[in-house]
This record gives sequence, structure tokens and C-alpha cells, in this order.
Amino acid sequence: MRESIGATWLMGIVMVFIALFASFLAFSINYSKAFRVKDGIVDRIERYNGLSADCIDNIDDYLNEIGYQAKGNCKKFSSNDNGNNYVGIDGTSYTKNPNDSQKFNYCVQRIQSDYESITTPMQSAYYKVVVFFSLTISQLDFSNRFNVTGSTVTIYYPKDVNNIFN
Repeated sequence: MRESIGATWLMGIVMVFIALFASFLAFSINYSKAFRVKDGIVDRIERYNGLSADCIDNIDDYLNEIGYQAKGNCKKFSSNDNGNNYVGIDGTSYTKNPNDSQKFNYCVQRIQSDYESITTPMQSAYYKVVVFFSLTISQLDFSNRFNVTGSTVTIYYPKDVNNIFN
């Protein structure tokens, strides 16, 4: 009788470790996919020299190709810009300065960094990108959203969709 009770405890401990390992594995896979999505978006913004209409279409095609469907709230990235230069993008449509109730596939913020050269001022900016992923464990009634943030290199004379950041 004592061995059967001990085996039950041991089986319970093994099942807990399997559940923890599976949860860690699911989190790692979702995190790596979100990181790959962020890198793809940053690469396309740099390749198109800003957030142009062609860039947004290319990003949408990329997200559909890899099956990215996560959505989240676009919160302010930086406290000193009063919400300007900040958009939430869902597919090929975008919303300037979205509120907290709206959900988007990814968010982009343009940060002006005007560069003064010796002879003339140069317009430059870099972009912050936020993508989302979620982790849901239905057996434990647990659900949480996470985000991954990245930024581009400085882009000189960026080409954006008309008035997207104004």
C-alpha cells in the first residue's frame, strides 16, 4: 500500500514537470515567432526607406505568409512625444494615435532625429516597432499578452505614406 501512494505522488510530480516544460516550450516558440516578425517588419521599413504604402503592403503579405495573427493594444512608446508620430497597423489599414480599446497587428512610432551637418540640416528619423504574442493555458485558466519591441537604424529623408505621422 505504501508503494502505491508513493508512486501516485511521483506520478503527480512528473506530470507537473511535464506541464511546466510544455508551457516553457510554448512560450519560447511564440516568443521566437514574434521576434522573427519584428525583425521582418524592421527589415522592410529599412528596405523601403520609411513606412510607405508599398512597405505596408509588403509587411501585410509577409504577415499573411507566416500566419501571424496576434493583436494587442498600442500604448505610448515614449512619454515625451504626446502621442504624435504613432500609428497602429492592422493589415493594410492604419490608425493614427489609437486609443487603448483598439487592437492592432503591430505598432510603429516615428521618432524625428534631425541631423545638423556642417553645410545643411538633414531630415532623419528612426522607427520603433512593437509586435505582440499571447500565451494561453486553458487548463490553468491563464492568458497573458506580451510584446516585442525593436527599432530601425536612422533613416535619412524617410519616405512615409502621406500624413501618416502628422
